[in-house]
Order: sequence, then structure tokens, then C-alpha cells
Amino acid sequence: MSAQGAGVFLHHRLDPEVAGSHRTWMDRFRQYSPSQGWTAFALLILALLVVGESVDAAGWVKSPGLIAILVWAAIAGLILAKLRAPWFLLMPVGLILGAAAVLWQTAARSVKGDSVIERFRETFHRLDVWWEAANSGGISTDLLPFALMLLAIGWMVGFFGSWFIFRRSNVWIAVILLGTAMLTNLSFLPEQYAARFFLFLFIAMLLIVRVSTVNSEAYWQRLNIRFTEHTGWLALHATAWFSALVIIVAVVMPLNVYTNTTAAQVWNIGRAPVATAEDFFARLFAALPTKKDTPGRFFGKWLPFIGKISFGGEPVGWATTRYPSYWLSQTYNYYTPQGWIATESEPIEVGPEILPPARRDSLKRETQTQMMQLDFASEKFLSGGDFNWVSEPAVIEALAPRKFYIDMDDPSIDQSFPQDVRELAQGFRFDLRGLSEESARGMIGQRLPDDLLILEIQTDSSDSVESVVLQRKAPITPELVSWKFDDSLEKNEPYSMISYVSVATDDDLREASTEYSSFVTDHYLQLPAAFPQDVRALAERVTEGRDNPLDKALAIESYLRGPDFTYSQDIDAPPAETDGVEWFLLDTRTGYSDYYASSMAVMLRAVGVPSRMAAGYAPGELNEHGQRVIRDSDSHGWVQVYFPDYGWIDFEPTPNWPQHERSSQPVLPVSGFGDDPIEEDPDELLDPFDVEGEGGFLPLPASGSSVSFIAIEDILRYLVPAGIAAGVIGGIWIIWSVIWNFGLGSLSAESRLYAKLTRLGWLAGIGRRHDQTPIEFGARIGRLIPEANEGAVTIATSYATHRYGGRQADENEQGALLDAWKEIRFKLVGRMFRRLIPQPSQEAGA
Repeated sequence: MSAQGAGVFLHHRLDPEVAGSHRTWMDRFRQYSPSQGWTAFALLILALLVVGESVDAAGWVKSPGLIAILVWAAIAGLILAKLRAPWFLLMPVGLILGAAAVLWQTAARSVKGDSVIERFRETFHRLDVWWEAANSGGISTDLLPFALMLLAIGWMVGFFGSWFIFRRSNVWIAVILLGTAMLTNLSFLPEQYAARFFLFLFIAMLLIVRVSTVNSEAYWQRLNIRFTEHTGWLALHATAWFSALVIIVAVVMPLNVYTNTTAAQVWNIGRAPVATAEDFFARLFAALPTKKDTPGRFFGKWLPFIGKISFGGEPVGWATTRYPSYWLSQTYNYYTPQGWIATESEPIEVGPEILPPARRDSLKRETQTQMMQLDFASEKFLSGGDFNWVSEPAVIEALAPRKFYIDMDDPSIDQSFPQDVRELAQGFRFDLRGLSEESARGMIGQRLPDDLLILEIQTDSSDSVESVVLQRKAPITPELVSWKFDDSLEKNEPYSMISYVSVATDDDLREASTEYSSFVTDHYLQLPAAFPQDVRALAERVTEGRDNPLDKALAIESYLRGPDFTYSQDIDAPPAETDGVEWFLLDTRTGYSDYYASSMAVMLRAVGVPSRMAAGYAPGELNEHGQRVIRDSDSHGWVQVYFPDYGWIDFEPTPNWPQHERSSQPVLPVSGFGDDPIEEDPDELLDPFDVEGEGGFLPLPASGSSVSFIAIEDILRYLVPAGIAAGVIGGIWIIWSVIWNFGLGSLSAESRLYAKLTRLGWLAGIGRRHDQTPIEFGARIGRLIPEANEGAVTIATSYATHRYGGRQADENEQGALLDAWKEIRFKLVGRMFRRLIPQPSQEAGA
């Protein structure tokens, strides 16, 4: 270099202004790079992409932009983490940015409108409707709130994951958030989606090791410990191979699940809040499609109009009964455009030693003893008719009287009231205006019929009446709507019951009275205030000329079973703010039993016939053992119509199930139990499946076929554990081999054997000291293990000659080195295991 060039060089090196003016973009890039490195950021983005793709692939909602939200959230978290400002100022900024991004993504890309302002207005309107349903106990089939919630969760996962990595160097928050999101999504999907979790697990392992290595390097720097700049990459490289190996072993290893009863009970108690959240989601995100087959359907207090359902056809229960009745789980009395609600009810305790509740409407009903065994654990039990007795402690729910909220200023809700309450409400608004609570209470008491009570009178600041709440008197006999056990019944644990089964014929029902109690009409003629008039007109047209409730029911049943409608389980949910019955009857004309039964019940109410929605299971198929096999595909909804004195009678409007034949119904033989089963012999019902000669409810295989089965079972009893043990040993051996040989592949023969000598020496308690040369280390091994002296010195001397003299061993010398290693390695392994036994120190003074 010339003197002039050297001067220019020194000038640029020593003058900060000149040096700063010539900084390259790479220098500035490094200045603003995260201390955890861009590799950590890239791995975080990859993990976010895998999680986002798994949610997108599930197709829960048509919500474009989830992956973009995840990526932008991670970038926002990185940028804010780099700013030198207090966290309590930066966190709200990140959340505000997320709210803006989520709302923009939802309104601009998921809502239709002529302008952005209209799209935002429509978005907030639909959110307001959803919020009202959430607070009022209603049902929502609008998936826009779910799409917005999905994007909001995506932003928080991406933002907080990035923030904690690059602000606090804490990778576990990100992994836990992403893993929870991944597993939650996959838990509702079929098994073919599970492979994505292993890809996520692989990336998460790399991310953990990368951030942990960076943290360790920072710690080493503070302690002035020297390390190469390639240490982090070597660790990442090793982790990639090790993680891949562990995941492969985890995938191919056989899995045998053992369940502890106590642990299962603790799990069920701890899961109770989650079950409540599931009910919340089922009610407010009712239109979410089903993605995997489940062991039947579980019926709660809400039955929303949902989209696609699917079943595998697997058995979910077995029953014995002399009458092929439906197996009832829940009835629903309150109709909304989005589905059915079982309104407020009151519990009644029942059981094997408790008298059954009072009976009503028992004309043409016979008691039937029925036995049931479910293939899944369940709190709810299925009843084969009107409930009378059950062999297990249980709680039945009786429908509570209906309440009527009368607003003095808003008559719009009056349309959903029965006629007598509607007339009272109109009179109250005229007569109670300006009255005090005491005066209003006296006037209302004079006008109320005997079956109505004053529940509450609300006044404003001037003591004028604002609203009146009335309640119908409860009936003497309870109206039973659902039933469940005190404690969850375990899988395959049988129970027995006695039910009242109707044997009334069509001629009997055709002559039934049409005088209904107010309690019945309050609940079972209820329709929404904004009920579609087209549906009412259709019901009147179909039932035209029929002069009794039975013929009206048969006419509507026949209409729905006709060729104008198509049965299908693969359907879309009704659009938001659309009446489900109207959508089915007048638009798609395609659906499954929930839609057929809902339509019949609503049409009957529109023409003045009390009816309700019933949900449970169809009777099932009779097998060769005289038992009814109930499958998940028998999950079903049907209609019950009320006939005074006869009670609730089943009707089947769904064409895929046979109609009821009541025209010539034979009178069933009365069971061996009288009206009061407790007075007869309840002990016979307490263990109804303990039949002599049989080992349980389901019969055992024939003896001729059991020999080969037992032989195979004996073989598998030993082969399966042996295979598992062999797999575990093989997996451990592979993992150990990878760890043992890690980093040795590119070394020379001398270096490779010396590295193995130092590793095994460390395991044997003879680690190499920092002040020892290779030859001194080999001699030290020879002093402590005399029989390994020659081999250890040979390997150490060869390595020192190669390392410091640059001499490469020839083939003969390499063979001698291998022989030396084979000679001493088992000596070192033996010392390693002997160290586990307490012994006097052998190295005193060494």
C-alpha cells in the first residue's frame, strides 16, 4: 500500500464523521437487527405459518388474511420490542395496532358493501346483534364474530410471541401460545390433519434451541468465556437432526393408553369450566361446521340450526325394550330464528328408592321396562317414553312457568305473548301510566286471571311504572323436559328404567279434546314476534280442510315427507339473520332431521296446535340377540304434539325414518311392574343385566370361535410388550449413536478416536484438564486404568503428532489405532459403571 493510500485509510478509520458517512446499508441493518438474530425471527415466522395454515385448511370460516395477520403481528412485536420505551406504553400500542388491523381485515375483506364506511357499519351492526344474543341467552348463526375473534387471537399469538422473544429473550411464551392454538385447532379436526403438528413441533424445537443458544452466548460473553461464532449454527444443525429423529421415533412407536379412574374424575372436575365454554361456543357460533365424526350427538339447552354433520355409523348404545320407542334426551319449547332453546327449568331428584313424580295425561299409556347401555360416558340418560323410574340416582328437569316482561313504552315484543297476556299489556299501557307502584299493584291484581301472578313492578325515578313482569302459575304435575344422572355414568355401565309408552290409535287422538291449559299454550304455541308470514300462510294452506289437531299434524308430516324436499347431512348453515325454518321450507328445501322436525313443529304452532322439538336417538336396529343396537347415525330430531289426556305423541316428518303406525296399534302387555315399581320388586331392576348364563349385557362369542381368539390373545399378550421393548431399545440406541458420533464425521481418524477417548474418559470420571497435553491425558488414563495404558497412550500420541506435527497416519497405523480403541473402550465403560457404586477414591494424588 502506498503512503498516500495508507493516509486516506487512517483518515477514514480515525474520523468518526467520515467513517459514519461511509457506513453501508449492511452496517445499518446489523445495528437494528435483533440480538436474538434473524434466524430466530425466521423460525418464528415459519411456526406462525404452520399454525395459520392448519387453521385455514380446517375451513372453519371464509376469513381471508389470517396468515397475513400473524406475520404482521410478529413484525409489530419485533419493532416495538426494539424501541427503548417502557413496556406499559408499548403494549397498548401493539394492541391498538392489532385492533385496527383485525377490524380492517374483517370489514374490508369479509363484509359486502358499496363503500368502506358501509362495510364497517355492517360489521358493527352484526357484532351488536351477536352481543345481544350473547347477553340474552339467545343463539347466533352469524360467523362474522368468530372470524373476527380468530383474527384477534392470531394477532395476539403473533404479537406476544414475538414481543417476549425479542424483548425478554423468552421463547417459551411463544411456544406455549402457538402450541395451544395448534392443539386446540387440531382437537376438532380428523386425524389426517395431525401431521401438521409434527412439523410445528420440529420448528418449535429449533426455535427453542436457537434462542437458548443466543442467551447462552450472551452469558458466556459476560463471563469472558471464549467460543467460536459457529457454535450456534452447530447447535442448530445438531438439533435439527436430533429433533427429526425424536419425532420419527414418536410417530412410529406403538401407543397404549391407560386410564386411571381417579385421574379421570379429577380431569372431569377440572374440565367443568371448559364444558361451560363449549356450551357458550355451541350457542353463539352455532353455524360452525362439524369436521370429524363423534360418538353421537350430545343435546344441551340449545339446538341451533347448524350446517354439515357426519357420523361413522358406530354403535353408541344397546337397549332392550318391547316397544321400539324413540330414545329421548332433551325437548325444546322456545323457538328462535336461529334454533331452539330449552328455557328455564326446575330440578327434581329421582332414583331407585324415590317415588316417581305425579302423572298426568296417562290415557292409553302402558308402563314398559327398558334397559340401556351406552358406549360412552355420559351425564345425560336416554328415556324410552314419558319418564317414570330409573335405577340410578338422577335429576329430572321440569319446565318452569313462562314469564312475561311488559314494557310500558315498547309494545313491539307483545307479538310473542299469548293472546290473554297481549290484551292485558295493551290495557296496562293505558291504565297504569303515571301510577305509583302501590297503586299499579292494586289495579293489576284486580285484572289478573287466576293463573297469572305479579312477579315484579319496576318504576322510574319519579315512581311511575316502567315495566311489569308477570308469571304463569306452575301446573300441579310437572312438565318434564330432560334428565341426567347425579354423577356421570361410565362407559358401558348399564341402567334400567320404566317409561310410559302411548298405545293410543289415530282414532283415539282424532277425538281428543282441544282445550289446552294456559301453561301449555304459553310454551308450545310460542313463535317469534317477527315470525315469517310466508311460513304461516304455507302452514294454513297445507292444513286447509283439516278440523282437528291430528289431521293437521298428519297433513304437515305428509307434506314434508313428500318429493319437494331432499334429505342431506351435507348442507350449509342458514345465512346470518335468516329464519332457519323459512330458509328450509321456502329456499333450499334440503336438510336433515333438525330442519324437518323444526319445520313441522313451527307450522303446527302457526295453526294453533301445541308442539315441541324432541332430540335424542331413533329406536335402533334389532339384532339377533333381541337387543336394539343404537348407532351414532341414529342421532335424530323429531316432533312431539300435545293431545290433552293423552300427552305428548311422537311424529316423524323426516323421510329417511319410518312413520309411526298408530291406526291399528296393539295394546302392549303390561309389564310385571305395576304403576308404582317400587312397591313391586325394585331389586330386580337394580341389576337388570346380570342374567344367568351370560357374562353381561352383550352375549359372549360362541365357544367354537373363542379358541382361536384366545390363542391369538395369548400370543399378542407377549408379542406386543416385546415389540414395544424392542422399539424402545432400538430408539434409545439410535439416539445414543447420533449423540455419540455428533461432530465426528468430518474429523481425521486420529482426531475422531481422541475425541471419543475424551468423551468416554469424562463419563468414566477422568475428564481432561485444561492444563494437560494430549499425551499427559493419555498417561493419566493409564495410571488410573493400568490395563488401558498402552492403548490410551497410543491414541493420545498419534493425535498430538497429527495436531502439532501435521503428520497423517497411514493405513497400518490407522488399523493399530482402531485396535487400541477396541482394547480400551470396554475398560473405560467398566469404570463408568463402577462409579455408580460408592468406592474409595482411586485418584488421590494423581
